[in-house]
Amino acid sequence: MINLFNTHIENLSVHRVGNKSRNESTFLSETPYGLNDEIMPLLKEYFFKPFREKEENYYQFAHEVDLEYNEMFQLASQVFNNPSEIHEVSKKITQHLFEQSNHPHIKNGEVYVTYFTNVSIDNNTVDAIG
Repeated sequence: MINLFNTHIENLSVHRVGNKSRNESTFLSETPYGLNDEIMPLLKEYFFKPFREKEENYYQFAHEVDLEYNEMFQLASQVFNNPSEIHEVSKKITQHLFEQSNHPHIKNGEVYVTYFTNVSIDNNTVDAIG
C-alpha cells in the first residue's frame, strides 16, 4: 500500500520535449523550479491524485539481458546514489525521452521530474522519483 500523507517534494525540474520525427527540439531548464508554500499543495494534488485509485499497480524496470543495461534504471540509480544530482539527471531523462520519440503521432509536451522523500510503501519509508 502506498501512503503519501507525509511525503515531501524536495525538488522539481520542468523541461519540454519535442518529437524528433517532426524536427521539434527540447527545452531544458537551467535550474529546478522554485518551490514555495503556496505552490506545494497544488503540486502534491497534481502528482499524488493518480495514486488514490482503488487498484494499486507496481511496475519495475526490466531488460532482456541485464537490468544494468536499462538506461532509465541507470539514471534512477544515479539519483538515489546522489540526490543532489536530480536536476542534471532530469535533463538526461528528458533527452532519453526525446531520443525515443520517433513516431510522428507522439505529441510534444512538458516533462516533470521530481524527488520525493518520506514515501510509505508497504509500511517502509523510502525516497522516490516521479
